[in-house]
Amino acid sequence: MILGGAALTIVLFIGIFVYLIPALQQQSSDEPATKITLTIWGIEDPGNFSALTSAYTAAHPNVQLRYTQVPEDRYEQTLLNALATDMGPDILMVHRSWVQRYSDKIMAADHPEIQPAELRSLFPNVVANDFTYLNYVFALPLYIDSPALFYNKALFDNKGVAVAPKTWNDIKTLVPYFTEFTVNRQLQKSAIALGGTTKSITNAPDILSLLMFQFGAKNLETIGQRTSFEASAKNALDFYTQFSTPNNPNYTWNDSFARADNAFGAGDTAMTIGYARDMKGLVQKNPYLDFGVYPMPQNDTTNLVNYADYWGLGVSAKSLNIKFAWRFVINATTDPALASLYMTRSGNPPALRTLINDTLRDPKLGVFSRQALTARAPFQYEVTGYRIALSRAIESVLTGKFNSQSALEKASAEINDLF
Repeated sequence: MILGGAALTIVLFIGIFVYLIPALQQQSSDEPATKITLTIWGIEDPGNFSALTSAYTAAHPNVQLRYTQVPEDRYEQTLLNALATDMGPDILMVHRSWVQRYSDKIMAADHPEIQPAELRSLFPNVVANDFTYLNYVFALPLYIDSPALFYNKALFDNKGVAVAPKTWNDIKTLVPYFTEFTVNRQLQKSAIALGGTTKSITNAPDILSLLMFQFGAKNLETIGQRTSFEASAKNALDFYTQFSTPNNPNYTWNDSFARADNAFGAGDTAMTIGYARDMKGLVQKNPYLDFGVYPMPQNDTTNLVNYADYWGLGVSAKSLNIKFAWRFVINATTDPALASLYMTRSGNPPALRTLINDTLRDPKLGVFSRQALTARAPFQYEVTGYRIALSRAIESVLTGKFNSQSALEKASAEINDLF
């Protein structure tokens, strides 16, 4: 049988189409056609990621994952140097404060299931505030940590304190229970490590920021907005510094007393404020310390406000495998089975709402999981400078150099100069 020109064209077209179907399907798939290696850089121990990456590779055999740990104090600069010379990773750990500052270096997600609106159903609200910029999602969280109240069980029992302090007024009530002075009015025992600068309290700027939120600050969270401290921030600074002001009835701490973690470990202060990440170090340094964790004290128990600090995963804008890198990030942070592998290995509180729900009664993570749901965090264009400015504000009030209003005006100017 002889085919006409038109018929032959149709047959050839059908043949070519049938031939291309598998190739088109493979190109549109989430699986790479050939083996690729995705590099990941972060600040955490490789063991935190080993189970997660192994499970992902088992399900996606064409994707190999290679993780490199960089010390946290050198991570940011090392990463920037590597990205500038096209030697950076495909996937990088991203601090919650980095999105606007490095939006030209991090590739936004281009997946319909990861849009700003979807973030609030997957994670607590703070994540959408931190990782969304110009209506794009730039990173997804590995975990959400928050400061909580660590207390010495033996000291509480010895003083007959059987109920957790729920408010800051409760904390003030406990100050005379635990504070002791020498005959020369030198601090000998402390109720709580509170009121000092970062010289003695590493988390001082975070605690002060939390108090600002609890006292009603409303303009600290918007990405790109210049910092302006309201009257509520002044009230928070006054409240915070009272615990390190010698002529105040709630005086119970000062920067010369000790480092907060050392004083708590030695039993010289009954309470301190720390993150979940701080517990491991406390236990390692003080293996026999019997301490518990209470939720963060509140200013108003009918309106819970907590503070968030955390890292997530993002994709380098210079990655040659952006699509597959983002696919890993999405799976690693939104698939409960994979995210739980990271949570178990790292010991960090979960960020995914389903895992938060599963760990609300966990003896180690429960307090932190619950607090993530009501956590807030300020916009920090440059987090180190932000922390330094707040610590200086605390110090200037304690030394009498400035009143709290002037100290915060100076701090806001220093913070805004970072832009």
